[in-house]
Amino acid sequence: MLLTISPSLAASWQTRVNYGGNTPMDLYVPDKVDASPGVVVSLHYCSGNAGNAHGWFQGLADQHGFLIITPQAGGNCFDATPARSGEREAITKMVQYAITQHHADPTRVFAAGASSGACMTNALLAAYPDVFAGGSVLAGVPAGAWTGGNAYGWTTPANRTAAQWGDIVRKASPNFTGARPRVQLWHGTADTTLNYEPNFAAEVSQWSDVLGLSHSDSKTSTFKGSPDTWNRASFTNAAGTLVLESNYAQGAPHDLSGRGLWADAVRFFGLDMDAPSTGEGAGGADGTGGSDASGGGSSASGAGGQGGSASGAGGQGGSANGATSGTGGDASGSTGSGATTGGAAQGTGGATTGGSTSNASGSTASGDSDPTTTGGDSASDDGGCSFSVASSGQLPGGALVGLLVAGLGAVVRRRRQSAA
Repeated sequence: MLLTISPSLAASWQTRVNYGGNTPMDLYVPDKVDASPGVVVSLHYCSGNAGNAHGWFQGLADQHGFLIITPQAGGNCFDATPARSGEREAITKMVQYAITQHHADPTRVFAAGASSGACMTNALLAAYPDVFAGGSVLAGVPAGAWTGGNAYGWTTPANRTAAQWGDIVRKASPNFTGARPRVQLWHGTADTTLNYEPNFAAEVSQWSDVLGLSHSDSKTSTFKGSPDTWNRASFTNAAGTLVLESNYAQGAPHDLSGRGLWADAVRFFGLDMDAPSTGEGAGGADGTGGSDASGGGSSASGAGGQGGSASGAGGQGGSANGATSGTGGDASGSTGSGATTGGAAQGTGGATTGGSTSNASGSTASGDSDPTTTGGDSASDDGGCSFSVASSGQLPGGALVGLLVAGLGAVVRRRRQSAA
């Protein structure tokens, strides 16, 4: 008996999902999803949109079986006020939708974003520690420093103490008594949009105070990314759990979205640990879709270099010859697997997507804007927390991720099931 074979489309994004709120929501459910998947809320930058944050984690979700939610800001930027209301409350409803409709694990919900999305990540971790288990902040300001609502605006007083910064977080969720979310911070010293100083130091002080940490709780190391060398401090609590990771790179610009850090965020979240999966199909990207780490992968260089896969304090160790991404990479070539060998891998290419750029500086909305765009979606920029090209000479990185078709074995199994 002959069996007619027809290709099956891989997973695609569900846009403008009706979850019961007004803030627009896009949702990605990979073909091969964990039985109780984790969730990553991926938050775009100012002058961007939900689509700009689609590709950051898509290849990693295909590989590791977690869900992605991308909200759309109500204005040019997310309102990163640390309060249990507004866009932040809407995002928690999106998370609840994923938990209810897709059996997501409520203990493995994370937020991550760049620029405005980074600011929003800090606000979500502060206001909803009962929802989020952790977050990764790529070039943001501490919770409480965002003053612009849905427009660009921030003020970070240099003389505010760690306790005062910590109080902002505690007051955002005054009745919370449980374990606080784990936090990963990233900043480049050449950031002139959400300036490296005083923002990075204030973020580290804020979360160190909230998590009850001191310098004695940290271990320092360096690792080579693509193309930056990152200085990392890994903080563990009394139980030996990694709860705070701070990373800065000399000369790195404001736009960190295309610099190979998303795989390291997944490592920090622990979502690179494979779990039993459901469904069929070729949802997990294979070597043909993955990126090649040659010339672009992150190597665990230096004594005690950071490994991309280890989930212990700082993820030390890893392969001295870098993270190859022959399996499970991002089909766009922006990120490699990086979860099984040292370092956060990034391919040599890395797709770029739309969005306009700015060269705003200081704590006001003023600044010369450079509305340069490249491909994909684009939007006008009013000097917000979008990506500056002045320091790096590079255009904003987004991600356009190719869809994979289902394998022959998966199709056959589906045909057999339908025949039964």
